[in-house]
Amino acid sequence: MSLTLSRPPEAGANHLPIPSSGTTGRPHRDRAIDLIRFGCLVVVVILHSMMSAAVLGADGDVMPTVALLHTAGFTAASWFFQIMPLFFFIGGYAAINGWRRTQATGGTWADYIRARLRRLVIPVATLIGLAGAGLSIASELGVPADLLAEASTRIGQPLWFLAVYVGLTSLVPLAVHFHERAPKRTIAALAGAVIAVDSLVALTGVTGLGYLNFLFVWPLIQQFGFFYADAIHRPVRAWSAWTVMVLSLVSLGLLVELGVYSPNMLINLNPPTGALVLLGVAQMSVLRLSHSRLNEIVSGGSDRTTAGHEYRARIWERVISWGNSYGIQVYLWHMPIVITLIGALGYAAQLLSGVQVGDGLSAAGIVLPEIESNWWWLTRLPWLITVMGLAAVLAMALSKVPFPSEARLARFGSAAARVVRESFSTSEPRVESSALEVSEVPGAGERLSSSVPRALTAVTLAMGGIAIALLIGIAPLIWTLVSVAALLASLVLAATMKAQIPVGSEVPTVADRGRALASLG
Repeated sequence: MSLTLSRPPEAGANHLPIPSSGTTGRPHRDRAIDLIRFGCLVVVVILHSMMSAAVLGADGDVMPTVALLHTAGFTAASWFFQIMPLFFFIGGYAAINGWRRTQATGGTWADYIRARLRRLVIPVATLIGLAGAGLSIASELGVPADLLAEASTRIGQPLWFLAVYVGLTSLVPLAVHFHERAPKRTIAALAGAVIAVDSLVALTGVTGLGYLNFLFVWPLIQQFGFFYADAIHRPVRAWSAWTVMVLSLVSLGLLVELGVYSPNMLINLNPPTGALVLLGVAQMSVLRLSHSRLNEIVSGGSDRTTAGHEYRARIWERVISWGNSYGIQVYLWHMPIVITLIGALGYAAQLLSGVQVGDGLSAAGIVLPEIESNWWWLTRLPWLITVMGLAAVLAMALSKVPFPSEARLARFGSAAARVVRESFSTSEPRVESSALEVSEVPGAGERLSSSVPRALTAVTLAMGGIAIALLIGIAPLIWTLVSVAALLASLVLAATMKAQIPVGSEVPTVADRGRALASLG
């Protein structure tokens, strides 16, 4: 397999032109897409916060529970707040643009993977390490084991998204290669695989087989993002977008009515089904119709002569910049905050159990209201404000946690590799070392292919570390240590992958390479 999967695209009908960084030296970003991506994360935080609740059992124990999931209103609303297809779709849009910019400045797959892994893995490693330590301390303080197990599971649940996202990131160069060589056949193959898996589940009744769609649903939606990136600078054909949206929603409605898919789009998420593909196509059509208008709004409005135009543009710029900087931290830390708050409210309700504050009204019921009662609904807005406010503060604080630089990780990785190599070498260790050094010279014949095993191993370690926290949990502490060790190993390995330039390519400047790597967010 070659790391140079496709040539940097040329401007034209089938590819986005490479935007100039201008005099500021900053890469072009689509601010509307950045805003939507952050908005998707906020929707997830709101959804998880609304669904997380607890009640007092008959014996006075705090019992975590899931609110709203099986209500008719929730099922109907799920067609609007199920935004994961939209997130992966705009992720594909951003990914193909980032990969093409990397290629245009002489970068390779190693550059792309290294920057993405560092951006995604460091926040996850911080979460798992600190949350695991916190649960261990809670265990020593006497918190019941069943509550700790529940907390461990809830903290790990949102990590499925990052595990999938890391895997998709590693495949972006290959996926773009297929998109540019055979776009329609690639879509057809992935769509056929989704249909085959859904049919297999329907025929056998074995829902576990549906997890195979993790290999097809999200890559398919990502490929749609590639198509969108190619079409973004073409005139919008409103009738076409409306037609696609209506057809996808009607098809989804019919399949739900026939019992093929659940009417609850959250249930269709785990395991993913073709329902999410149809919903994603509808969301893509809505975005196509509103994209330019949204960019106009975040730019301050269409009337650039008004005094408020610049003021509004600055406000949107700050919101988008904050979301780009801290959005992933908010996503990761909102569940620990929710769990901690529920635990505190549950403890307070236990202390106030039996205390009456009015006719038939208990103090415990005020602190921990009955789910879906009038008081419960009245407290949801303060609850959401508290969760999101604390998540924002914690996100900014934890983003300042010191982490070894990439250069330091690379030095550690090289030193560790040298120790291992010398330990297992039986003869002429210096010759082997010299050969390795020669192979690392840019332009060496086997250099591109030699990075592939390291890149794949780094991605596998990252996904494995996340999967441990997701499937096994982060308590007891041993699983935290194993998970964090795998994540750190992936970062060390990624840091040792030096950027490679295909033979005959023009060597980019340091500034060019810096701009390319900065654009990978």
